[in-house]
Amino acid sequence: MAKARTIVDERTLAGWFSAPTEARAARLVAEEKEPVFFHADVEEHVQDPETGVTKRCDVTLRSRTRPLATVEMKRPEVAAADSPMLQEDSWSKAVGRGLPYFLTANFEEILVWETAKGSNQTTPLIRFVLAPQLGHSSYAPQRRAEISENWVKFLDQFSQYILDLQNKEKGPRKLPPQVLELKEVIQEAAEEAAERIRSAVVDEGFRQKTLDAFRLQFGVETSLDPYGNKSRLLAESVQVAMIATFVVATRLMLYQALANSTRADGTSFDLDVLDITRSTSDPQRVSSDLAGLYKHARRKTGDFETQFSLGELDEVVFVDASTSRKDVGLVWGKIIDVVKGADWEAPVTYVPGLYESLLDDEHRHVMGVHYTPDPVVELITAYAVQDAADIVLDPASGAGTFATMCYERKRALGSTHDQSLAEVYAVELAQFAASLTGFNLTLADTSASSAYPRVFRTDFFQTYPGKLSGLELPDVGRVRYPKQVDAVVGNPPYIRFENRLPEEREEVFKFLQTHFMKTQIAYPNFTGKADIWAFFIAGAHMYLRSGGRLGFIVSWNLLASDYGDAVITFLARYFKIHALIDSRIERWFAAKQNTVIILAEKVTDPPSKLSHQSNPNVPDDHCVRFVRLKRPIEELINKDVPRGKRAEDLVDQILEAAHDTGDDLRWDIRLFEQKALLETESSADGFGDE
Repeated sequence: MAKARTIVDERTLAGWFSAPTEARAARLVAEEKEPVFFHADVEEHVQDPETGVTKRCDVTLRSRTRPLATVEMKRPEVAAADSPMLQEDSWSKAVGRGLPYFLTANFEEILVWETAKGSNQTTPLIRFVLAPQLGHSSYAPQRRAEISENWVKFLDQFSQYILDLQNKEKGPRKLPPQVLELKEVIQEAAEEAAERIRSAVVDEGFRQKTLDAFRLQFGVETSLDPYGNKSRLLAESVQVAMIATFVVATRLMLYQALANSTRADGTSFDLDVLDITRSTSDPQRVSSDLAGLYKHARRKTGDFETQFSLGELDEVVFVDASTSRKDVGLVWGKIIDVVKGADWEAPVTYVPGLYESLLDDEHRHVMGVHYTPDPVVELITAYAVQDAADIVLDPASGAGTFATMCYERKRALGSTHDQSLAEVYAVELAQFAASLTGFNLTLADTSASSAYPRVFRTDFFQTYPGKLSGLELPDVGRVRYPKQVDAVVGNPPYIRFENRLPEEREEVFKFLQTHFMKTQIAYPNFTGKADIWAFFIAGAHMYLRSGGRLGFIVSWNLLASDYGDAVITFLARYFKIHALIDSRIERWFAAKQNTVIILAEKVTDPPSKLSHQSNPNVPDDHCVRFVRLKRPIEELINKDVPRGKRAEDLVDQILEAAHDTGDDLRWDIRLFEQKALLETESSADGFGDE
């Protein structure tokens, strides 16, 4: 009788993969490289209690922080690596975990499949041979070294595939040709300005003024130490000059766009030709020429005070110094020539990308210059803005990404250029960001007659519904903050409330107390340790009409902190929370923490004043959809329709979910009755430990 072969089970093979994976990762780290895969974790197996046979045995490939792929094993004598049964088993586990890849393997070869393509595929992304012609597991032990060595080579190939894909997806935004040309001349002007800045920072007064300007405008700390590390001074001076030059360039783009446009009555603004004294070697002469053009534009248009006002950044970029080159006027003339030679249509689609491209990686990270991606903004605005006549507010507009998308959505729903600008309100504290918001809104439709965006340069907590603002527009006069709005959208800041100055915290208290004393509804029970975005949610309640919609992207602390519980309670009392959305596979902007999208509809305030009881205007059976996306939002929206309408179907599909969903390639959805989220008792009616 032939002797039975001794099999090597799948779990043993899986164990062979673990040590080489971690050793490879350690080697790469020692070489100052970031591995894609750090671990190959052997999963818990499931045994049949009657036979003791292992029924499940697989591996999870993990990065430093999260799982990336599931690997399902079979012995070569049991199944081929591309077996449909094996594919189905591995695919179902990848779907359940929201992993982008699933792998199938036997001792002979290993295959990589893309989860989004389903469980029945014929062509894998990668087919890699581990042990050629190994037909039975009993021969595996003597070939273990070969299998381990080839496993490492496989990880090299799979890692490179993922890195290439990431570089393709995360590469710089494609900029139109005229923007690339503008980038080149901005860089040339910035390099010249950086020379003067390095010379000028020996004056401590100028240095401190520059540091303060960048701290206030961008929240970034620089040193610009003329006596410190020369390489650091060079890098910082170039980046400071690059940012300041970009700011001036956007003003020139706006000036030229206005020169090419008309008033609502069809007449032109009759602006002077955009130009400067090109023969000058004096940066102050360039600044003076531009200041005259700005004053002229303000007088002719009767508006754009924020956009055409000189500030600290002008003093930085045009600082006079002994190192001034003779070609200062010529360098700035090149920027003007590029600006005058192109049409600057829909700047919101490329201006943020231009700005990001002018910063090195370190400064982009420190300054948080990663604007909320368009697909995320599309989703939020598709939910929040339901009608062409909706009045919209972004209380912390940044560069105007949300405000401009709201404008585009209103246009897509049938609104006019003038009406859309008049019904989209933006509030922004930083002059630079407020100027960009106004710039993007003004040029959202360069074919339309010029109109005036409602951009308030102030702290949101100094506004109040219906109160007169400091903004004055032609034929309108001083503009009031909207009394009620149909939608509040945006990405409010993640600054800790306790880190604000005492007078700033007091300002927030007064802002909310005015409202909650007037309405006699329960004061929000947020603690002083909350991020400031929590107070923006309470502020949104002030402005929204009953039935109005809130669409915010906020920190993951909403679902993972004590003050987040208080925010959820507040939302559950005064809103119908339609969905809370996060993602397993992408971060939506460069926050150090994950983020959550809130989609909620304000309901009528409860009749019981100053009460923390549930609100009878929220139906007892209303369910909150907790949505965890398994695919990037960009893949879920419809790119074949105009901007502003691309996420409509996606929003409808999420809001129509009537039961839990775990086997969908796009997302996991869990439904919970909202009343279960509401704390029915509270020991405090104030701001916790404040």
